[in-house]
Amino acid sequence: MHQAEKSKQVRSLFSFSAFHFLDDGFSDSLYLLLPFISAELNLSFSQVGFLKGVSSSMSLLQFPLSLLGERIGELTVIVAGTFGLASGFLIMSKVFTFPGILLSLIFAKGTAAGQHGLSSSILSRVFEVSGRRTAMGTYNFFGDMGKVCLPFLVAVMISLWDWRQAVFLLSIGGLAAGGLLWSLVRREREVYLLPPPHGESILKESGWGIRDRTSFSALLTIGVIDISTRAALLTFLPFLLLQKGIPGTQVSFALTLIFAGGAVGKFICGVLAEWLGIIPMVIGTEILTAAGILSLAYSPTSVIWIILPFIGIVLNGTSSVLYATVAEIISPQSRSRGYGLYYAVTLGCGAISPIFFGFIADFFGLALTIISTALLVLFTLPLSRYLKRADIP
Repeated sequence: MHQAEKSKQVRSLFSFSAFHFLDDGFSDSLYLLLPFISAELNLSFSQVGFLKGVSSSMSLLQFPLSLLGERIGELTVIVAGTFGLASGFLIMSKVFTFPGILLSLIFAKGTAAGQHGLSSSILSRVFEVSGRRTAMGTYNFFGDMGKVCLPFLVAVMISLWDWRQAVFLLSIGGLAAGGLLWSLVRREREVYLLPPPHGESILKESGWGIRDRTSFSALLTIGVIDISTRAALLTFLPFLLLQKGIPGTQVSFALTLIFAGGAVGKFICGVLAEWLGIIPMVIGTEILTAAGILSLAYSPTSVIWIILPFIGIVLNGTSSVLYATVAEIISPQSRSRGYGLYYAVTLGCGAISPIFFGFIADFFGLALTIISTALLVLFTLPLSRYLKRADIP
């Protein structure tokens, strides 16, 4: 590979990883902001839940935005989404009613919903020849670092000022960062254009450019199970820790450990998948995830602190393997909509799963809920054998 081509790959990987850092960091800052919004506006728990639910449901716009990216350019939708995300939070810092907060979140998350699928589509083409799994692992690692760094920055700013001033400054920083990233990626704009179809369009043959429908169905199902397990576990893990006698002041530190492990896992598992292959990595990470979750339910408090980073690694590591595999099953001309479909379905199920497991917790108890998430993971094992064709580029 020529040095110039290598430099383009490095710039692309950095730029779209930085977009991911901003997107995930802004999104997860909402967890920290909701208590302050609730206290100021005197919201009920149902109103707080509605804010979070509506915000999460904007992920369903992944698919229509991926189709829009095919028409006006993937890069255009990504950059516009970054500016829209920061602008929505800027608006939120200046409105003082529940409908105003709700609409600002809808605008922020709705405009930015296409970032994951479109960035993944572009990077899969930039690294078409080699290094795709490592690139996707790096991309996902930056997203998880955003989840750790930006909420921490917001917490520091809130301690110095109030939440509105913190969100305002975060938004200004996001707009500035988006502008810098746009100036960096637009020089390589021709690299990110969708390749023209060769001969008869694959879209006409299959409607989606799906090279192997069985593999894609298995991949999508594994992705749904994986993200549903992760969302449910992270929702109810704080309650389990409190039930085990861990003080509330230490619960946030426990979550930081699992998030930090998740960031490492997304990078490491993406690299290991290049060497070991898809199926061994999916089977290995999912078995270890189930074992780790079960150990949480039965381990004493002293052992839990050791287990949490390990669970973060395997809990998030599978996703890097799955994201890169989408590109191997979808033809290059159709990857925008393929990734959009994958992210819309999986993230949509991830938004619903805490509600489902919440009913289990109400009726059968928290311990059984945690155990059931571990058992759910094991359903991915028989499905993983259908990914064998995706190992062939």
